[in-house]
Amino acid sequence: MAGDVPPYRVVALDIDGTILDSRQRVTDELKAVLARLSARSVRAVLCTGRRWSGALPVLRTLEHGHPIVVCSGGALIKDADTGRTLRAVPMPRRTAQEAVRVMRRNGLLPMVLYDRPAEKPDLLVAERDRPLVGRLPYAAAHAPGWEWYAGEFPDGDEPPLVCYAVDERGPIEQGLAALREALGEAAIANALGLPRYGPTQTALEVHDPGATKWLSLAWLLERWGMGPADVVAIGDDVNDVPMLRAAGLSFAMGNAPPSVKAEADAVTGSNDEHGVVEALTGVFGL
Repeated sequence: MAGDVPPYRVVALDIDGTILDSRQRVTDELKAVLARLSARSVRAVLCTGRRWSGALPVLRTLEHGHPIVVCSGGALIKDADTGRTLRAVPMPRRTAQEAVRVMRRNGLLPMVLYDRPAEKPDLLVAERDRPLVGRLPYAAAHAPGWEWYAGEFPDGDEPPLVCYAVDERGPIEQGLAALREALGEAAIANALGLPRYGPTQTALEVHDPGATKWLSLAWLLERWGMGPADVVAIGDDVNDVPMLRAAGLSFAMGNAPPSVKAEADAVTGSNDEHGVVEALTGVFGL
């Protein structure tokens, strides 16, 4: 099999709940599979809802080059070797301002993401919302790296990329409904589980409709002279659904919710059952 032409030329892999197990590790078995794919000139592209700064620690655990990362749910494509932004899909400032207002009205802690160099804080949070930090595990862990601003929304001409909030599932679902009603088709709003911060900790993300994992991946494919049929996509959450639908072959993780499993061509094992390894070894005959 090693000399055969691979049936697919790109594997698009989510990070949390997919290549990371429940202990936040990339297993040695998966590293070995990715190395074998790299030797056969199959590109592995990490496609994550994480910010660039959050994706970097995962990249550093991988022993073979994965130079292109789709991050922030598709709002950014970064060159991992240089940190250079290859594509950015910002939100209109007015849309981001409305998202922050709606989050705040619903008792959430709004965070605004910008595309910035690694040495500069990329999440901005209002001083007026600082009292909320103490009750939120995610906020308590990350607040030392935030930039705090005065007023209702950050000043300046930087284009906002994504608006976030993290809270318990109930408040997030309430905020999600309010955001979808207020923003309509002007933005995409999703709720995503954050099990590494607690079983009910949930993230709310709002971004431009043009900022999805699949649309950023399609942008890359066009430049590589490839198309959807060349892609195997694997993911576990709602922000993976567009790429699961569009890829030539797609797998939902065994730990994915039923609504995500229904969108994939097949279901593999969970992230604690070597699900990605199972899927890729089967497809590529490794």
